Amino acid sequence: MKNYSFNIQKLAYLLVVICLTAYVLYVGQGILIPLVFSLFFAFMLKPICEKIETKITYRPVSILLTIILAITPIIALITFFSLQLVEVVQNMDSISASIETAFNDFLGTIKSFVGISKKESKAILDENTSEIVKAPLAYLGTTISLSSNFLINLLLTFIYTFLLLLYRTAIKKFYIIQFATNTKEDAEELLSRIQSVIQKYLYGLLMVIAILGILNSIGLCIIGIEYAFFWGFLAAFLAIIPYIGTVLGGFLPFIYTFASTDTYWQPIAVIILFALVQVIEGNLITPKVVGSSIKINPLAAIVALLVGSSIWGIAGLILALPTIAIIRIIFGQIDFLKPINLLLSDEIYDKDDVFEERYDKEKFRLSNFFKK
Repeated sequence: MKNYSFNIQKLAYLLVVICLTAYVLYVGQGILIPLVFSLFFAFMLKPICEKIETKITYRPVSILLTIILAITPIIALITFFSLQLVEVVQNMDSISASIETAFNDFLGTIKSFVGISKKESKAILDENTSEIVKAPLAYLGTTISLSSNFLINLLLTFIYTFLLLLYRTAIKKFYIIQFATNTKEDAEELLSRIQSVIQKYLYGLLMVIAILGILNSIGLCIIGIEYAFFWGFLAAFLAIIPYIGTVLGGFLPFIYTFASTDTYWQPIAVIILFALVQVIEGNLITPKVVGSSIKINPLAAIVALLVGSSIWGIAGLILALPTIAIIRIIFGQIDFLKPINLLLSDEIYDKDDVFEERYDKEKFRLSNFFKK
C-alpha cells in the first residue's frame, strides 16, 4: 500500500511538472522564442565559427564575422521581400475588387451548368467573397504591422547567438560536470548527436527552401505571373511550416493570379504547378535532404505541430519537428524511455516486431519511473 501511494504521488508530481512547463513556455514565449532560435543558430554556426577561429584567434571577432556572413543574405532577403510586399499590399484594394469581379464573371460562366440564377450568384458573391478573398490579403497587411516585433526578436536572436558562441566552452563544461565520471563520455556523445541533428536539419531546410524557391519562381515565370520570384520564394519560406505552409504558399499566388489576369488557364496552371512541386518536394526533395536527420512518423509529427502551434504559434510550428527529434535522441539514452523513442520514429510501420523482440524486458517498462 505504501508503494502504491508513492507511485500515485510521483505521477501527480509528473503531471504538475508537465502543466507548469507548458504554462511557463506559453507565458514566457516572448523571452524563450528568441533564445531557442539562438540555440539552434549557435549549433548551426559553430562549425563555421571554428573554421574562422583557426585564422582569427580572437573569439569575439571570429564570432562577429560568422554572424555577419549569416545575416547578410537574411538582410538581403528581408529587404527584397519588404519592397515587394509593400508594393503588393498598396494594391490590395484594387486586387480585392479585381477578385470580386473575377468571381462574379466565373459564377456567371458556370451558372448555366449548375442552375444558379444571376441574382443567386450575386448573393453568394456578396456573402462569401469578401471573407474568402480578403483574408489572405489582410494577413499580408498584418505582416507589415508585425514587422517591428519580428525585427526586435531577430535582433535578440543574433545577440543571444553571439553570446552563446562566445561562452560555448564554459557552457559545455558546465553541462558535462552535471554527470558522474562514468557517464561523462555518454553525455558528450548525446550533445554531439543533438548538434548533428540540428545542423543537418537546418542546412537541409535551407537547401529545400532554395530548391523550392527556384522551382516555384521558374514555373510562375513560365505561366507569366507578375512578381514571380516574390511569390515563388514566399511559398518556399512558408513551406518551413509543415502541411499548412505549403497550402498557404500556393493559395496566395493563386488568388493574386486570379485577380490580375484575364484568363482562367493561368490560375489553374498555378494550382497544377504548386501541386506538382508539392509532390516532388514531399516524395523526393525533403526525404533526401532533410529526412535523414528528422526520422519522425507522421502521427508524432502532427501531434508535435499541434502542441507547438498551441503554445508558440508559428514559431512553435517551425521548431516542433527539430525539437521532437532532439527529444527522441534524449529518450534513446534512458532505458525505460527507449520504447517511446522507437514509437516516435518512422520505423514502426514495418518494424513493429522490435517492441517484443528488443524491449519486452523489465528495465524498458515505463513503470520503472514510478519505482523507488
